[in-house]
Amino acid sequence: MQRHLLAGFAALLLVGGAVLAITDWMPMSSREFVSGTLLKVGVVLGLAWVAAPQLERLGWQKLRGTLLAAVVVVLILWSVRPRIGAIAAGVLVAGSLLFGLIGWFRQLGEQPRRK
Repeated sequence: MQRHLLAGFAALLLVGGAVLAITDWMPMSSREFVSGTLLKVGVVLGLAWVAAPQLERLGWQKLRGTLLAAVVVVLILWSVRPRIGAIAAGVLVAGSLLFGLIGWFRQLGEQPRRK
């Protein structure tokens, strides 16, 4: 299901960016920015779609929806504004490590449950 959504959104954004680039619906400067952004995000989602089979072997389907959404947001930020995307990726990795360690230490301190 996730793979089909990625493919659908990638195709939709690529087509939208291409259509916007060849039409005169917006002023030239806005049109270039919006169509370029749509094309970049479409390419990033297309690459995620291509990489999905390899990611499934790593447990892609076990990721929580919020983490998957955060990864997609970071990829979009990285494609639109690379510096902001790099900062967001660093915050995501640091936060994931921090919360993972907190959960690990919490499990160490709990009493084992009896059945």
